[in-house]
Amino acid sequence: MSLDAIVAAVKARGLKITPQRLEILRVLAAAEEPLTAQEILRAVRATQPQVSLDTIYRNLALLTEQGLIGQVNLQNRESARYELQSEGRHHHHMVCLGCGKSFCVELCPSALTTVRPREDPGFKVVGHAFEVYGYCSNCQ
Repeated sequence: MSLDAIVAAVKARGLKITPQRLEILRVLAAAEEPLTAQEILRAVRATQPQVSLDTIYRNLALLTEQGLIGQVNLQNRESARYELQSEGRHHHHMVCLGCGKSFCVELCPSALTTVRPREDPGFKVVGHAFEVYGYCSNCQ
């Protein structure tokens, strides 16, 4: 997805394009793999030296909530990685517990989205995340 398309998607959701938010999106658009908040902070500070880690986390949370970026490694905020969500490209990840590297998996256990808790059969699913944890061939 182009940066222009990403900016249009942000505006379509009624969000402002702040200089920090735009730079976060630029960094993620240029990334070849999901990045940690610390990696995003270092890259954003190249053009926005005053930006704080808290600002990065607030923007990542907002953009994730809006479905514009995805969070990989949901177990731990510090080791979580972020990537842009491509329109129409829903996918999941396998995450190495040794080095933290993630691998995209096109398989989606979408049948789980139809399961309802016994205590609340009216539960409405609006999204899901699926990760498999293990060790990559380098870390075994």
